[in-house]
This record gives sequence, structure tokens and C-alpha cells, in this order.
Amino acid sequence: MATEEYLSRAKDLISKHQFLMLSKSWCPDCHYVYKVWDEYNVASKVHIIELDKFEDQNDAVKLEEAFTEISGRKWVPTLFFNGKKFGTEQDLKELKQKGTLTEVFKNEKLID
Repeated sequence: MATEEYLSRAKDLISKHQFLMLSKSWCPDCHYVYKVWDEYNVASKVHIIELDKFEDQNDAVKLEEAFTEISGRKWVPTLFFNGKKFGTEQDLKELKQKGTLTEVFKNEKLID
């Protein structure tokens, strides 16, 4: 269970950044999402937290625990849009397959 300090920190990051991605640099699913950001030319709009690049890995583990508690699932990438959990790369893949990803990104104000 995450501490109040880290829950507060995670919630602050979610509220501070309109588009937030919890990631690990080695993660293939995260790299899929990076490609989506590039495809839509929105990488600069997304704040990415790469947990494996934290100098203090104990800090990273505690922060990941907080994000896990908030999102209900331990998974990278986890995406937060407009202050709430949006989903994972699986959701992006499904939306892309259905042909609705652009519409969803417009609704979320990620693209115009």
C-alpha cells in the first residue's frame, strides 16, 4: 500500500500535467505509445515519467506503488489524460484498430 506522501505526489503529477504517461525506457509497450505520440506529433504535450531512470530506485518503486493504487493496476505504460486514468497501450491499440483514436484524441484535447 502506498504512503500518503507518495499518493499525494502521484495525484499532484496527474493534476499538474494534462497528459501524463507512466513508463519504463526498456518497455516495448511504452515504445509503441512513443510511436503513437510521434505519429500524432504530440510527444511534446505528454509528460513522461520513466521510472527506471530515477536515480533513487526506492523512490521510483514507492511512486509506482502510488500510481498502481490510483489506477488499480500495476502496468506501464499507464496514461492519464485531463486528471483521470485514460488507459494503457492496449486501449490505444483498440481505438486505432476501430479507427476512433483520432476522434478520442480530439475529444481529450490532445489534438485539434
